[in-house]
Amino acid sequence: MGDLSADLAMDLGGGGTVYRSFTDLSTSVLQAGGFEGSSDLTPDVLLKFINFGLLEGYRAMVNAWKDFWTQEATFTIVAGQDRYALTDIAPSFYEMRHLDVSADGQRWRPCPPHDIAAAHRWSSVSATTPSRLRYRMQSTNLVFVPVPPAGFGKIYWIPLPPQFASVDDTSQIPFYVPSEEMLVVAYAYRECLIRSELDPSPGSGKIAEAKAGLRTDAGNRDAGEPFTLDPAGPRRERGGWLGWEDDWT
Repeated sequence: MGDLSADLAMDLGGGGTVYRSFTDLSTSVLQAGGFEGSSDLTPDVLLKFINFGLLEGYRAMVNAWKDFWTQEATFTIVAGQDRYALTDIAPSFYEMRHLDVSADGQRWRPCPPHDIAAAHRWSSVSATTPSRLRYRMQSTNLVFVPVPPAGFGKIYWIPLPPQFASVDDTSQIPFYVPSEEMLVVAYAYRECLIRSELDPSPGSGKIAEAKAGLRTDAGNRDAGEPFTLDPAGPRRERGGWLGWEDDWT
């Protein structure tokens, strides 16, 4: 897992980032419930619970602000090749965000998806330009229709959540705001309560508190407009005393 967590830290960056190892998170989980002296909550058990917390917590982190977690990569579209393995073009693929195509690698156009039920429509057709392409996700592949000409693709995706490989894993996972770490610990803490046959509601309460903090933290990361119907963003405000009109440039 070390390479993935390091890549996430390098690609996403962010001020105030803290890094936590399996040992760090284990200590936090045990302290949350006063379980320090437990003989039942072994490192192997905590590994399972913390990895579960990372999976569930990552889902909430991504949903709070998907753009922050999105990575991009450009790949070559080979003439006549309609199928591309996601492991090759989008390492550690978790979720598709967007796909662009281009004939020259400079001018890009969106590539819309299509339903697999309509794949037969393009079964005997070849595209003459990348701008005519559509795509579908099939198994672990990205499939273009019609059969593509030479060109380029630019894929935007969210990578898989990090996981600790074993109790001896010394990798450190980046947390970009405090609520992210709190959420992972809260999920693992609730699992500890359930295993110990205790009331899980304190853990559920901590999860809800961390999620609320995460929504606030995510909203505060971007100084831009919080909402607009146009994906290009709001109009530039260029009126007033300068006498300029609003535009979309």
